[in-house]
Amino acid sequence: MYSDSILSFSALQPAGPKAGSAAAAQGQETAPAPAGAGAHEQPASPAPSLGMAFLLPLLILVPFFLLSSRRQKKEQAERGKLKRGDKVVSNAGLVGELVEMDDKIAKVKLAPGITVQMLANTVGPLTTDDAAPSKSKDALADLKDAKTGDKSSAPAK
Repeated sequence: MYSDSILSFSALQPAGPKAGSAAAAQGQETAPAPAGAGAHEQPASPAPSLGMAFLLPLLILVPFFLLSSRRQKKEQAERGKLKRGDKVVSNAGLVGELVEMDDKIAKVKLAPGITVQMLANTVGPLTTDDAAPSKSKDALADLKDAKTGDKSSAPAK
């Protein structure tokens, strides 16, 4: 603790030129300043202003707010396009068929005879990628070829 206070105090002291340098020689030729004159000097490196301390977090947070509002608008537009009978997924991962939806509540049929009510803003359209199954089929075919030892597709030595 004592060493921390010494370090912080020494960090505030202005550093003079090194002994033997040209700047040190010039400093010796000039007359020393009076004892009270040092109190009016400006610090060597100015501290950041209080306004800058408030500005920096704003510059960081504003893009996040803009991106999140854009995403919310997109999700709301997708929710507006939903109609009865569409496949939907909730934020919790429940998949079902949309039965009814108003501004706040969505009724979703999960299985025959099981209908649940969810908050409408937690429901979105279920999207299925058509490209993903073809990639997995190719990967499965390659895996089967590797297991059977089919060397027809392997390069010749």
